[in-house]
Amino acid sequence: MGKWSDLAREMGDCANSAISADSPPIGTNGTNGTGQAPTGERAKELIAILDGVDRLKAMKLPRGMPPMVWRTYVADSRWLAHHGVAADALSQGWSMLDLFGISRDEQWQCLAAWVGGRRDEFNRACILLREMRADKTLLYATQSISGKRRWHYPDPAPADAVLPWTM
Repeated sequence: MGKWSDLAREMGDCANSAISADSPPIGTNGTNGTGQAPTGERAKELIAILDGVDRLKAMKLPRGMPPMVWRTYVADSRWLAHHGVAADALSQGWSMLDLFGISRDEQWQCLAAWVGGRRDEFNRACILLREMRADKTLLYATQSISGKRRWHYPDPAPADAVLPWTM
């Protein structure tokens, strides 16, 4: 089975969470630590993201995606956009597809799909980090929930990857 199917199976663990997907994380001011408003091209991308994720709530379910997975994807997309994680990720070099893209390739996941409705004890969906390896900088996200750690490194998007609000 692919990642969408696996995610649908895991949703039962997250569906009854007491923490709202829309509530802000404890200890943040909505900028995810940057404290600065994006400018120029990044500001345009962020406006497109905010408009796009707000439209997701009214969109029809994409064909072949389980309803529970779509609802969780929409909630996580809105959380990433409205709590400053998307702005921080864009400033670090993540692309819009890395953050919110969808594809028929079930082996590829954007950050919003990877989050899968999970939150840590501080209501954070994830923390963005950088790893320096010689002359390379690798961007990744991590979650630490109940002593378990998960990592997500953005992979190159497949040719058919799109932002869902453009479909």
